[in-house]
Amino acid sequence: MNERTSPYSIIAKGASAELFDIGAGQALKLFRDSVSNEMIAREANASVYAGACGVPTAVAIEQRVWDGRRGIVYPRLEGVTLMDWVRRYPMRAGWALDQMGELHAAMHRTGGGKLRSLKQVLATDIVHGPAPDALQHTATAYLETLPDSDTLTHGDFHLGNVMMTPQGLMVIDWSKAAAGHPAADVVRSEMLMRFGVGPTDWVTNLWRDWAARRLRRPHAASGVSSRDIDNWRPVVALAWLRARDATGRTPAFMRYLDAALKQVGLPVSR
Repeated sequence: MNERTSPYSIIAKGASAELFDIGAGQALKLFRDSVSNEMIAREANASVYAGACGVPTAVAIEQRVWDGRRGIVYPRLEGVTLMDWVRRYPMRAGWALDQMGELHAAMHRTGGGKLRSLKQVLATDIVHGPAPDALQHTATAYLETLPDSDTLTHGDFHLGNVMMTPQGLMVIDWSKAAAGHPAADVVRSEMLMRFGVGPTDWVTNLWRDWAARRLRRPHAASGVSSRDIDNWRPVVALAWLRARDATGRTPAFMRYLDAALKQVGLPVSR
């Protein structure tokens, strides 16, 4: 199934999937060949779990194969991503980020159920990443000293994975969901906001850094302290090295990583 032959209209496309309107209030997310069956199943199952826990989200209806492509059928959400909404209403960005942060904090009051361990995910990404062997060893040992937690974490919570709908904000794309410490999820969102894919001119970078700080504010009221975030930042950043795009704000990210490592007494990455 592709844009030329599909009888359905395309809603959106990304690096890992395309989303089609299939009628009857449903959308079909078709994944690219590079995406594993495990990740597709994890996304579907995590969306069902999150929905059952009361998180506002599109809950997977079923997994489906179409023209040899693997996919998930979801209810079609009316609305736009929060990224597009903020671009339309830039003067309301602060309000939108506050709402997004409150949703994230509320999600963290939910248990992780039978989802995979976030600590194990981080350890795997660190040891398969590009960091020097000595740093991998010390970082994974440090990771083991951090407190375990059984919180629902999204793993990819950014402006493109939250939608503004008539029913309010809705979270999408649960492929990186895990059970772990909420501070690690906060750090991941901080990195995505500051260093993720998107414009990197100096004005946008100032906005990104401000937005990352703003997004953190609601978490303090939910018990995630600045110290918690500082403690988790080096291992979450090291894990991100495994898959992150090596363009954009790479020098700034490496300075961010090295500062985080130094703060907890770990050797720098270079």
